[in-house]
Amino acid sequence: MTAPSPVPRRINAPSWLDLRLVVGVVLVLGSVLFGAKIVSGANHTYGMLAVTRDLAAGTLLSSDDVKSVHVKLPDRGNGIYVSDAADVLGKQLNRALASNELLPAAALVSAGALTTVTVPFTADHAPALSPGQRVEIWLTTKACASLVLLADVTVQDVHAATGGSFSSSGGQNVVISVAPDLAGRVVAALAGEGATIRAGILTGPARVAANDALPGLERCPPAPGTS
Repeated sequence: MTAPSPVPRRINAPSWLDLRLVVGVVLVLGSVLFGAKIVSGANHTYGMLAVTRDLAAGTLLSSDDVKSVHVKLPDRGNGIYVSDAADVLGKQLNRALASNELLPAAALVSAGALTTVTVPFTADHAPALSPGQRVEIWLTTKACASLVLLADVTVQDVHAATGGSFSSSGGQNVVISVAPDLAGRVVAALAGEGATIRAGILTGPARVAANDALPGLERCPPAPGTS
């Protein structure tokens, strides 16, 4: 009589093997999710503001100066750029920006109390001007040879002259924003007898304090042939 065959025992896999499998699955899933997040973020665009044209330092921003564009930026730009138009209206630029350049938050400063003044120019007394350009403005009268009226201001807007001698000569009305005392200075100069206003375009860095020490209108040197 033969002895019964031994029943084979089932050998269980070691528990450490199960743990390695679980950890491996978790790592694979984590890598897949992390990669998907990176790809999704890389393809996502955010609405930011860009300027519509070249703007000089000192420009007082309006809705026409900015536009919304969609760009790919990590972490929404980390607050470096401006996305809301309400945050820029009435603010001034502290540096020049090129057309279509994203608007940096650091380029905005709060404008002080400013008054808008329109200065008329005949065609032969100023080049064709555009918003954002910086100009120096001079005054000449019958009794005054030449005086710097404003040393460094930014053109905010330009309109073709529509009435009077300025329109017949192809003149332009140039809008600037200046401190109230400088606005009074411009108005007083325009009211002078035989007043002629000229402008020239400035280049290079803006001179922040250029208008702080302007000569008084009464100090204008006399024109030749006047006493």
